Amino acid sequence: MERWEIFLRALAERVAVADENNLTARCWKLSTLSSEIKAVIKANQKALRATFPTARGVIDQLKRMGWIHPVAVQSPKDAVALEFLLLDMEAGKGDPINPLELLQAFLPDGVISYFSAISYHELTTQLVSHHHVARITPAKPQKNVESATAPESGPKTEAAERNPLGTEIFSIEGVGYYSNRRDASLVPGIQTRVVAPRCWLRITTLEQTLLDGLMQPTRCGGEAVVLEAWETSVKQLDAERMADHLEKIQREDLDRRVGAMLEMLGANFPSSTLGRRLNTVKDRLMIQAVPEIPLLAGLEFSASNQTWKIQTP
Repeated sequence: MERWEIFLRALAERVAVADENNLTARCWKLSTLSSEIKAVIKANQKALRATFPTARGVIDQLKRMGWIHPVAVQSPKDAVALEFLLLDMEAGKGDPINPLELLQAFLPDGVISYFSAISYHELTTQLVSHHHVARITPAKPQKNVESATAPESGPKTEAAERNPLGTEIFSIEGVGYYSNRRDASLVPGIQTRVVAPRCWLRITTLEQTLLDGLMQPTRCGGEAVVLEAWETSVKQLDAERMADHLEKIQREDLDRRVGAMLEMLGANFPSSTLGRRLNTVKDRLMIQAVPEIPLLAGLEFSASNQTWKIQTP
């Protein structure tokens, strides 16, 4: 029993709070928690001795002790079953868990994006029908506008190419959870938010989330959700931060979409870096012939904003 006391004390210290290296100290994938337990056993090997149970044996014992509660998820057909574990003595069996905590546990170095981020920032009144976590990949060379507005690709599998939402990783009560690959050059706006002492989230900023809605409306919930998000946030968005994101992304088609959206909402930031940036783009469009593009990439609209050369709802 003394060995278990040593182990439990060491494990409790290790998972007491979240940090930059371990954002989810409460919710774990089976494989991740197994690795953490192995590390605790190795660090205390002398006191625990070689006969101490394996990580799998420890997890089974912690389940019996009520320290660990399985979280039920449905894996896609023909996929390896995922198992999530809630390491929380005070949680009851079947207690609800934050969907974003599950996403972060699935991909600890991932970034919560799209519809999930819109919901987190409270930019929509609609129920979230799908959740997203992104694996950030190294920046690629800039492509032309038509190629750049195509959906960011997921892993190169036939199933992922057929599904515009990305690669399904699991579902809960009919709500799908998806993973995506995102080019680092298109996602400069990433921040870490503290939800609870044992749960932090790496998530897109409000301004990045709004830009994502223009580039990836389907993954952000569709036209109605994106338009609601912009209308809801127009008075609270940080114009300087958005200008910084646009400067790093360096895509004129996105600048035009932002300009048209703000004009449509009657928003104006004349004295800000964002306002000056958009005025520069607007002046250039007066003398430059460019094809019209839709306000939301991949969708079609019948109205036209000639100032920004944008199709609008």
